[in-house]
Amino acid sequence: MRVVFIIILSCATFILCAQLKSNENVVKKIKNWDTLKYQRFDYVVIVGYYQQYRNSDNSFSQLAIKDTFGRYNQKYVAESKLISGLVLNYDKFQVAFGFATSPQNLSKGKGQTKLFNIGFSFGDNRWVLETYYRKFTGFYNQNSITNDSIYKRKGEYYQLPGMTNTAFLARAMYFTNYKKFSYKAGYGCNYRQNKSAATWIMAVAVNYYSLNNDSAIFMRQTRNYYKEYGNFNSFSSFNTGFNGGFAATIVLYKAWYANFVGTIGPDLQFQNYNLGNAQKKITSLSFSSNLRFSIGLNLKRAYILTSIISDNSLFYNSVMQNSTSVITGNFSLGWRFNTGMPPKFYQKFQKTKIYNLF
Repeated sequence: MRVVFIIILSCATFILCAQLKSNENVVKKIKNWDTLKYQRFDYVVIVGYYQQYRNSDNSFSQLAIKDTFGRYNQKYVAESKLISGLVLNYDKFQVAFGFATSPQNLSKGKGQTKLFNIGFSFGDNRWVLETYYRKFTGFYNQNSITNDSIYKRKGEYYQLPGMTNTAFLARAMYFTNYKKFSYKAGYGCNYRQNKSAATWIMAVAVNYYSLNNDSAIFMRQTRNYYKEYGNFNSFSSFNTGFNGGFAATIVLYKAWYANFVGTIGPDLQFQNYNLGNAQKKITSLSFSSNLRFSIGLNLKRAYILTSIISDNSLFYNSVMQNSTSVITGNFSLGWRFNTGMPPKFYQKFQKTKIYNLF
């Protein structure tokens, strides 16, 4: 296993409504939610170990002819390496250090994927704003064997090492039952859900998605079935939409928990295709969704959590449709060290406009 040192300065998860400008106001704000339902850990340094992967899936299906068994479907997948590292958290600030990577299991014959990722989020249990930018380079066709038996004999897949997928997302989510339901308890380490609760979610999002290759993306054997789109080598779309959904956390014995978050809604898409010898622009109304699931053990000092997050979009025209997913899997375990009241210079910093801006 090749060991590399990666410093990922993650956007700290800034908690806007949990702290105010004075200790008196802090106490008042903490009591603004049902403390029997969930709690926030103040005055602790949290040290954790994590393992994380991110994948990109792009599934194409043609609509021109009937294809009951999906013989001509194309599914291009980028599997990033598994990243291991440490995460440090204090108050509003979080820093993650990735120090080791290794290929995912069963990666033989799939080629290599390069990933660049950066993200930023802030908010509290009432609302959260999330943004990320991800760039995947290097894909393989999961349906290679169906389209050409030679790949089965070789034990390999049809690969596009130069194909690049970029995704940018900015999403704001509002949780209606924030006084009893803690969104951050399911995906972070600063909160703990003590009793089961649920909430409705309202969300708005804008995102940009693109897929580019230096030649035609589809395998030669399938291009005719996609008509004028058979030779397309790039695609991009700017999207904006509104989502609604539901979230729930089930808690057993105040420590074991399972959390589900799901939103779905319409997307207005401005699509642009490069067909090799022509450009085609389409305005379409489709939909997007966000699904999340986490399960773990959240004690007063220690925590263990496993989560998977999937952002999904559907693009279509009269000839084909493309369903995309950007998937993140995460495993974390950590310990909270009590520090007591912060030093005076930090308390002064907590009263500044800069601190309370986030």
